Amino acid sequence: MLSDREILELVEGARQGERGALERLAGALRPLVCRWALVMTGDPDDAEDVAQLVLMKTLNSIASFDGRARVTSWVYRITRNASLDHQKAKRRERRLAEKAEWLAEARAPQLEDPLDDIEMERTLRLIRTLVTELSMAQREVFDLVDLQGLKPAEAARLLEMNPNTLRVHLLRARRRMRKEMLAQPGRTETRGNVD
Repeated sequence: MLSDREILELVEGARQGERGALERLAGALRPLVCRWALVMTGDPDDAEDVAQLVLMKTLNSIASFDGRARVTSWVYRITRNASLDHQKAKRRERRLAEKAEWLAEARAPQLEDPLDDIEMERTLRLIRTLVTELSMAQREVFDLVDLQGLKPAEAARLLEMNPNTLRVHLLRARRRMRKEMLAQPGRTETRGNVD
């Protein structure tokens, strides 16, 4: 491992456009970043993903390094934030996978008319499919508010999202779901009015 002074020299070389300085800097930081990421994520594959991201961010933002902190401290903060973001994204993916599984297992209520029962099953299958086509943010918001019944303010707190941003995601998700459902064969806006 290079000393902080040697790393700082590589940083300066990279800032000045010195040939190969970025590659040497990445090579010097990689073992350290991988070790930190492994400690923070607890998983070698996740640590590798985080390390790749951190090295890219570090090299892309090298010009913004002001030298007030040690290079390793600066890179540690980038690694820590990237690890936290990665774990947060994985938790979201797990929650969405669990919810998708729950939706897949959900059965339509038994209706008196067998044709209504078939239509309900078809509608649920369609909803399950369409939900997976929404963006991750829209899926989460749609699930929490429209499927689980949370109030938008509660969902915003749970997702640590600005309430206005949540409302935009919810509106877009609802519009897309409606548009896609109406585009399905045999469905029109006036379907309920047809004899």
